[in-house]
Amino acid sequence: MQTRELVIKRFALGPLAQWGFVAGVLIACLPAFLCSWVFFALVQSLRGLIAGWRDVGFEVLGQRLSFNLVEVLNLQGALESLTNIASFGVFGILLLALLVAALLGLFGALVVTLIGLFYNATGRIQVQVEEVSSNAPTA
Repeated sequence: MQTRELVIKRFALGPLAQWGFVAGVLIACLPAFLCSWVFFALVQSLRGLIAGWRDVGFEVLGQRLSFNLVEVLNLQGALESLTNIASFGVFGILLLALLVAALLGLFGALVVTLIGLFYNATGRIQVQVEEVSSNAPTA
């Protein structure tokens, strides 16, 4: 069998970007889902905590003095925002996970494309190849 040496002069940037995007999305799916789930769990907990501040009070001489701590601290807007975010539920978790995975896929595409640009400007990989006959057993 005859061996030949080939030199890779440049990479096509389009396929590199596609491969980087797909690899980035696939690698980011599980972490994006977990981060999205943790985010929505924290939003729900924080909403419950702030909503519990609506009726805060204590007793003085047998009389209950109560006040709305949400109004006192001017947290109505924050409570409404947290309620709106928490209302998305499972759909919101999945939507945020897909968005984060897509963003990380774009980041992967950018990184792989920049590596390809750098290689095209500076590098050469020398590869040694060997011809294989069609009736030879494969490993």
